[in-house]
Amino acid sequence: MNGKQIVSSWEAEAYIQDLKIYELEDVGSESWLEFHKRLILLNQQSVVEISNLQEENIKEWFVTLRKIPILIYEAIQIDVWKHKVFPILIEINEELKNTFLLFSVFYHENIAISLLENVLFHSDSVETMDDTVLDLIDYAVKYIISILDIKNVEIHERSNYPKSSCMDEILEKKKELEFDIGIRCISILRYLIEFSDNLSICVLSRMLTTHDVPYLFIQLIEIQPWKRTNENGDKMIYNAKWEKLKSDEEDTVPKIEGQVWFGLRELLLNPNNASYYEITEFRLNELMKLQKYLHETVLDQIAPLIDLKRWLSFLSVSSSRTISQTINVEIIPQIRSSIYDKYHKKWKKLAKIQSTHIFTKDVASIASAARILSDAYDLDKIDCIERKKCFLCEEPAKNRCSKCKEAWYCGRECQVLDWDCHKDICVKIMQTVGKESEVKT
Repeated sequence: MNGKQIVSSWEAEAYIQDLKIYELEDVGSESWLEFHKRLILLNQQSVVEISNLQEENIKEWFVTLRKIPILIYEAIQIDVWKHKVFPILIEINEELKNTFLLFSVFYHENIAISLLENVLFHSDSVETMDDTVLDLIDYAVKYIISILDIKNVEIHERSNYPKSSCMDEILEKKKELEFDIGIRCISILRYLIEFSDNLSICVLSRMLTTHDVPYLFIQLIEIQPWKRTNENGDKMIYNAKWEKLKSDEEDTVPKIEGQVWFGLRELLLNPNNASYYEITEFRLNELMKLQKYLHETVLDQIAPLIDLKRWLSFLSVSSSRTISQTINVEIIPQIRSSIYDKYHKKWKKLAKIQSTHIFTKDVASIASAARILSDAYDLDKIDCIERKKCFLCEEPAKNRCSKCKEAWYCGRECQVLDWDCHKDICVKIMQTVGKESEVKT
């Protein structure tokens, strides 16, 4: 790699220029895996550019070349695949021995959404989107609803498929990826809301009237799916992965919760949005629930929410209610329905085609797939984009043990203080690596 680059600017331009929509029957094929690999590399480069405050070339090329709708289509297509093709695949392949390619299909959706989250941070991305933004809103709402009821989803999934260690593993990975997608969809909706002045009336109506996104966000504030307690009683917070919450951070508003609050503020206080949101008795009661969460601790951290608190106080004593305007023309999302129409009554045939790619026993095909994906799953690249925490103080870390390469530290002081604890583990890791090298040679 060249410094902090995963792919160069000219490579990124070529990759994005060549992006096209693949058919469902191609999923798992060699050409599809090459496409999957390129999306992974583009996402990795996007994360590097954002985290290092570099010029965001990936975003610029997606906007300039108008390729954002492809990411939306890919995410929805894999979501359809999971519900229509995946169950049949499991039915005709009862004994799962190789789930790597199956995981790659699930991961493909996650990568598409991660890229969308990165590029939609900027207003020019929203401005270049076509009617697929309606499909994206439906998709995001669907996933946010799912993370609000994640326990029921987990029980449902585990009761519908045959039990095996491989099956349990792939279903667990599927659940983890879907939760991550749901959290990312909160950010995506918030970005769309932030730039709502650039959105059409149909899009605003979809968010405010069809899906009642303010009510959905109120549910998020109440349930807070990004927080949980683990089996040891430790408080956990989701930040791209589950992390133990430090005692001095318990009153800190999580980043994703801040996204929800900013989304609510924009939806409810923006005059252009308010005219399409009728405050019914039910909605009023739900909105009033927000008051107990807008206490001093939250307001001190997110000062703009003071305006929201004032508006809620006014609303509680006001007899006036916002009346929604009539929408004469509504554009209906097309992507999901077009996929269903195309493969209507063909799901079983499609699953049989998929089975030859995803559950192949051909050694040459497996080796070819491994070669294609090895570059995308390169550990050095993953280390480059993954945030590391100091093994001692859990602050952001950039230095790691020069011997075992496994322990990370924020500086020399923590590394020295932790040496008494780490040295035995370090020796064992080095011994294990040494034995593995002997076996390979």
